[in-house]
Amino acid sequence: MYCLLAAALLSGNALAQSADGYGTILRLPLVVNSSTYSSTIFVRNAGTATASVKVTYYGAPGTPFAGERPCTTLSVAPNAVASGNLADLCAVPAGAASNYGQVALVEQSAANIPITAYSRIQSFAGVGFSVEGFKIGSLGSGANDSIVTGLRRQAAAPGYQSNCFVASINEPVQVTWQLRDASGSQLGNQQVTNLSANETVRILDVFSAVGAPAGDYSNVQATFRGTTATANPAFAAYCTTQENATFDGDFRIAKTADPQDDRSKKIGTSSSSALGTLLGLLSGQDRFGLYLQAPDYVSCRIDGTGAPQLEMRLEDPQGNVIAGGNNISSFQKVYLGERSTHNNGVNGLYVLKVESRNLLSLMINYGVTCETGNGANPPLFIGHAIAEEF
Repeated sequence: MYCLLAAALLSGNALAQSADGYGTILRLPLVVNSSTYSSTIFVRNAGTATASVKVTYYGAPGTPFAGERPCTTLSVAPNAVASGNLADLCAVPAGAASNYGQVALVEQSAANIPITAYSRIQSFAGVGFSVEGFKIGSLGSGANDSIVTGLRRQAAAPGYQSNCFVASINEPVQVTWQLRDASGSQLGNQQVTNLSANETVRILDVFSAVGAPAGDYSNVQATFRGTTATANPAFAAYCTTQENATFDGDFRIAKTADPQDDRSKKIGTSSSSALGTLLGLLSGQDRFGLYLQAPDYVSCRIDGTGAPQLEMRLEDPQGNVIAGGNNISSFQKVYLGERSTHNNGVNGLYVLKVESRNLLSLMINYGVTCETGNGANPPLFIGHAIAEEF
């Protein structure tokens, strides 16, 4: 019983954390109340008016309070913090069986009042960990692979066990997942997990779950992919490796190199305007907007057979030239510089400019591609200027 409880708790702070943590719809991926552990939820209001925060608990299947359960609405004054535990807020008491699941926090005021949250989960001895609340739009695992690394199983003392969890966000979702060793070779069998809306599925001892051969493992990766037939709903997948002597553990979100988010593409390509018109240049200058996040590296290129007849230049929000220029149709990995060197330290709109190298007799169709480390939007066509600059 204690082992199963600890495994449930060790699904904790799996989501990659960010300083950009305020929103109006938040999700705490794990809360718990049992005979051994309990959660205290903290909600802060960063607005100038009182926030009315609707709290909803979604108990995991098989727990005593499985499914949706309305909780007490929190009234949080400006710059204040309200707190409570599952027993007080949601009438989910401690018991012999563990209660665990997700909590949704929705700010209900007419104006958008930003809130943030976290849950402290600890034993009565004070041992525990914190789980951040995340803006629901940031939970964007989807049709591209999301991966957790460093999973481990070890029989010798103190013993290690890896557990994974898949949680749906507001919609039903199908998730296909598998384990791979450090070289990428599959271990055991691929698995399919189907979840209803706001459901959390716990997978204890993932090596046994996939039927991996007996023995110890280290440096193993779990790969998750959304395979819902008709859509691409969001889900959160995360794993933990627990130490079996004290049930200490760690928490890791499944991360994707190519998120389902056009604001944070590592490789962004455009071949048409926002209205669907193919990009083409006969004279003058086409301009594209890129929201870049310094410090970072960026490289860009003009695509298409006409690229040798075109040139490009990247400028920061103040118009300072970052890369490119006369007769340059691509540039390799340029360092943007430190945050304070552009736009007073505020991430802003960089402008990519494309011109012809010489007088053109026919329109040249082309595309543009930019690659970044932090991610950016695909180059967004923002206008055409009659005059050329470089």
